[in-house]
Amino acid sequence: MKLEHRAQESDPSSAQAALDDNPKLPVAQPANKQRHGADALAPPELTWPALLSGAVLGAALAAANVYTALKTGYIDGGSITASVLGFAAFRVLARPYSALENNITQTVAASAAVMSFVAGVAGPTAALARAGTPLSNSGLIAWTLSLAALGIGIGAALRPRLIAAEGLPFPTGTATAEVITAMHEAGDHGLRRARGLLLAAALAASVGWLRDRVGVLPQMLELPLTIAGLTASELSLGVSVSPLMFATGLLSGLRVGVSMLLGGLVAWLVVLPRLIAAGIVSGADHGAASGWLLWPAVALVLSSSLTSLAADWRILLTGVKDVFGLLTRRTHGDAVSGSGARLLLLLCLIAVVTVAWVVHVELGLSVTRILLALLLSAALAVVCARGAGETDIAPAGDMGGLTQLVFGSPLHKASSLACGGFATAQATQTAQTLWAFKSGHKLGASPKRQVVAQLLGALVGALVVVPTYQVVASTYGVGSEQLPAISVLSWEATAAAVQGGLGSLPPYAAAAAGTAFALGVALTLLGKTRAARYLPSPVALGIGVLMPLSMTAALFLGALCLTGMTARWPDWTREHVESIAGGAIAGESLFAVILAALIAFGVLS
Repeated sequence: MKLEHRAQESDPSSAQAALDDNPKLPVAQPANKQRHGADALAPPELTWPALLSGAVLGAALAAANVYTALKTGYIDGGSITASVLGFAAFRVLARPYSALENNITQTVAASAAVMSFVAGVAGPTAALARAGTPLSNSGLIAWTLSLAALGIGIGAALRPRLIAAEGLPFPTGTATAEVITAMHEAGDHGLRRARGLLLAAALAASVGWLRDRVGVLPQMLELPLTIAGLTASELSLGVSVSPLMFATGLLSGLRVGVSMLLGGLVAWLVVLPRLIAAGIVSGADHGAASGWLLWPAVALVLSSSLTSLAADWRILLTGVKDVFGLLTRRTHGDAVSGSGARLLLLLCLIAVVTVAWVVHVELGLSVTRILLALLLSAALAVVCARGAGETDIAPAGDMGGLTQLVFGSPLHKASSLACGGFATAQATQTAQTLWAFKSGHKLGASPKRQVVAQLLGALVGALVVVPTYQVVASTYGVGSEQLPAISVLSWEATAAAVQGGLGSLPPYAAAAAGTAFALGVALTLLGKTRAARYLPSPVALGIGVLMPLSMTAALFLGALCLTGMTARWPDWTREHVESIAGGAIAGESLFAVILAALIAFGVLS
């Protein structure tokens, strides 16, 4: 699953790797063929154990993803992680647990896991807080639940066309169904994956404890170098002792790892020392440096996003047709219908009223502007859904960026951030809903029951993400060296450019941004040719420019390790690396969240 949040790229697709690992696994037949009309003989599906296990796993993933998103721009989508852990838990308890129950577990958990993106705590709402116009906690929860409900409603409306009629692959959803089927046919296989995930999580948490509390491990392994009078410590020149960053490299691939390292080396070792020497930047600490570096970094990411959208005009055009199909009710196949559809429509109407009220009262935006932004966001979510179905990439951040530019106001910075947040939230939840629906379609699940699971996951995620963000932000600081918050800075930069124009940029930043934008366009276009494998990724270059160099180095080492393991043990790597990496990311992130909570409540100093 690839959820792009203005500063995220993953290559190759871990979902596709899971498919390649089991290309001929049988998958349960759709419900109408599997049950033959005898519901009494159907395996259990929407059970309390399935819902409860999904809620517990989803709460953990949602909390961990707040920290992960602020640190890296990535999150664990949660579907395969929850499938593996849910299966293992019930296997150990020796309780009967059907594949359809497992699907409900992963649906709830994955819906909760993406709430950090829906809430915008790694993007627009965090940027609003840093701009001095934060949403209240109750307002942020209402924002999150309302936009999630809209995304779920759009996903349910699109299911008949994109999944039932057209059969788009949605690779993450297909891979999740394959993993569930494989585990339930060969139980020991699933337990091995679960053991690897849990062991990686325990080791990562132990490293965090030894590094952050005991002090046995350093934050960074410094290189003994000095550049232009700046020490390795000042330039973050070394390798971060972070299982999270190493594991992110395992999931990203070598092209992304090399691209990020290249962007970091140029920015921190070539450009920054010259800026400091010229007095343009006050120092090498992350806060001072990012104030200038974010402009070329954002230009690289934004140029790649806009160029990709323009190049994929066929998908955009088909997405526009999907919008008209929904408006004219020209859909096909099975859908959530009857009283369920009416209740979902009512819920979406309540969500529109709620988010309009919250944003109007707390941020002062006009109701007309809010409604128009929500309408455009819904249309862009449909476009994003087709991209997720065909490529497994959900460019949610790109949709937010476009909406920022359309609804940005020179007089009201919050307008750009809030309206862009609508689009990112709806696109994120729509894509996640369709990934879950695809898994359910392969397994023969009930769409109506999956909608219930999606809504429960959104509720759990919202209630976990908002307080977790407050604790993490107050303890570590958003935009600090520990939490670079690259996507938050990207949102801030776009809003500032819309509000103040190029004249508001630091000296030479406009020229750097223009050069970076042109470079991003060229690399994106060339990336669609055979030369792509030899060229850096412009999105990864932009992330590398802003991220502390030590973190980038740790990610690069993870990507390099993945390449070596794939060459030496290809089958083992395809089977286990995603679980191990997901465990390491969750382990360090959960430890950091728990540590922040203990500090915030005075248990630890």
